Amino acid sequence: MFPVNQILRMGDVRRRLLWCDVEQVVWIDIDSATALPEVVAVTELEKLLMDGAVERIDDPFLDTTLRDVEEGSVEQQKRDAAWAMLADVAEDTGLLERRSRGGIVKNVMQRHGVTKQTVYRLLRRYWQRGMCRNALLPDYANSGGKGKKRKPDQAKLGRPRVVRDGRGSNVTPDVERVFRRVIEERLLKEKHPSIPDAYAAGLNLLGVAKPELPAKELPTLEQFRYFYKREYHFTETLESRTSAVDFAKDIRPIKGTSTTEALGPGYRYQIDATIADIYLVSEHDRSLIVGRPVIYLVIDVFSRMVVGMYVGFEGPSWVSAMVALANTISDKVEYCRQYGVDIDAGDWPVKGLPDVVLADKGELNGTKVEAFSQAFGVRIENAPARRGDAKGIVERHFRTVQERFKPYVSGVVEGSTSRKRGGRDYRLDASLTLAEFTKTIIAGVLWHNNFQTLVKYDRPADMPGDLPAIPITLWNWGLANLTGRLRTAPQDLVNINLLPHEQATVSELGIRLFGCFYTCQEAFKAGWFHRGQGRRPTRVTVAYDPRSADHIYIRPSNNLKEYWVCDLADRSRRFKGMTFWDVWLLSRAERRSDANAAMEGLKEKGKLLEKIESIASQAEKASPAKKGLTKKDLGTQIRENKQQEKLHERSQAAFKPAKVQQDKPADVVPLKGGKPDDYAYPDMSDLIFGEGDDD
Repeated sequence: MFPVNQILRMGDVRRRLLWCDVEQVVWIDIDSATALPEVVAVTELEKLLMDGAVERIDDPFLDTTLRDVEEGSVEQQKRDAAWAMLADVAEDTGLLERRSRGGIVKNVMQRHGVTKQTVYRLLRRYWQRGMCRNALLPDYANSGGKGKKRKPDQAKLGRPRVVRDGRGSNVTPDVERVFRRVIEERLLKEKHPSIPDAYAAGLNLLGVAKPELPAKELPTLEQFRYFYKREYHFTETLESRTSAVDFAKDIRPIKGTSTTEALGPGYRYQIDATIADIYLVSEHDRSLIVGRPVIYLVIDVFSRMVVGMYVGFEGPSWVSAMVALANTISDKVEYCRQYGVDIDAGDWPVKGLPDVVLADKGELNGTKVEAFSQAFGVRIENAPARRGDAKGIVERHFRTVQERFKPYVSGVVEGSTSRKRGGRDYRLDASLTLAEFTKTIIAGVLWHNNFQTLVKYDRPADMPGDLPAIPITLWNWGLANLTGRLRTAPQDLVNINLLPHEQATVSELGIRLFGCFYTCQEAFKAGWFHRGQGRRPTRVTVAYDPRSADHIYIRPSNNLKEYWVCDLADRSRRFKGMTFWDVWLLSRAERRSDANAAMEGLKEKGKLLEKIESIASQAEKASPAKKGLTKKDLGTQIRENKQQEKLHERSQAAFKPAKVQQDKPADVVPLKGGKPDDYAYPDMSDLIFGEGDDD
């Protein structure tokens, strides 16, 4: 037997099977307006099917019979009225036979007071469209031709005008070409004008294409809007009118979920930062407002557990990200105790590193993270630029964190610093210190991890239905039943390998990094600083903490577990207690001042050279020619001339005290009579420098 209600096609004719037994089949042409049931032998139909003359096709009326009808609508009323006429006879097989059909139809006409044509029309619709109640629905859905193009003649389509003058004009193919050009050149781009502006630009083109058309007969703005909405679907125009980044981040359909990327707890973390919407005060002086802190959060994708955090004033950078990643492996009991929060190990049971960390294309993008990734086998993935939706879990949690504390604390950022004239600046209301704010964030994290029900969490197929979607419950279940990929590592090694790494130079003065010199006992023992005979490398890889310039950490080998701690050398004592940001600022200032001074020095050196050249030129002009002397005579003459010049220099340069006015000078009395003695200081230069005669 053949299934009833299936559609068979033979050539261009489509028929529906209305009834079937072992010998006969009754079917009806579903496209004919005058069709009635016909009988065909089962054997004949089987032969047609085997020969391929008849084939099964899909029911073309499924859209009608399966659609939802609005309660109380005219469609529903007409359907129910028609069904009331046929409900008693619809299953009567006598309607399928010509001889008995007339009597049944006449009975329906008498009971309901309708014409023969009405009964046959409803029966035919019932049989052709699927033999169900919805088959009797009127064809109102086909009325109006919504979205279909009209074929206008000379008459203007649409309602006649009431307000505007003129009759208007239809949108002809020429007008359509102008509309399309305006839409594609102006509206289908990221920086687009409004629709009225684009329409105004289109009128300029229409004025050129049809100069004879008066203004009151031009197509209207409403016609332009209708054409735009009919010809260009919003899914196409939306993507063209939005930047690729904004469309991908905020508008595009979401086809997947982050949880499918995680095999279990500790497999994949997401990390991101935000600037908190609150102003804090100094811990040392609460009268000082110190600005807005940065919050870094690390969240496990599978369980939504917050596994690491950082709250501080370091801007979103590798330094603050480093601290947040280091917090994922730290003891949370000890961490909370630093802020006066006492917890049990089971309240925050997270201490380890994941397989994958997903971050922005920023602080975790580059060579700084390579040592950490290689040392502990953590794969670093970076989301595309300006694609926060790639890290939707941690991005959404930031909004939750902010909403959690905003209503209950002061100093919260508002829309403007002064909501109305004379209003108070919200920054002046700041009262929390960094430690107090961190304590608030920790309390929110603990509540989220232990009590937050994840309403929209998409559970894996094998997760039991009675397991509540709470982060700590999901975490513990995942560790017990899935691939718990969390790995442990020594805290100090994690901290060292998270630090940024650079190449430092080595000389006898020390290990030089950013203009600072460092030394360590291991380098002394290796003979790196011995002058002249030192055995040292030219360059060495070092790790440094930008928050302190007092120490660096040498990586003496490729073993990432080995490091030497180096202290600041005396040569760089002026950098003691500074951060590397201070060092960079000071070094930049020093280089700037030295460069400016060097430029001024070169300028003055030019003046010096000019003076030297002037003096030398005058001396050459004043000197007579020197000829006729042998080499020996010249040497003798030079020595004699030097003695005479030396005596002259002494007489000119000797200190001469001011003369005391005396009426009569004293007499000099010789000790032994005769010539007075010479008491002048003896000239010892000949004896000291050996400037006597050559022989």
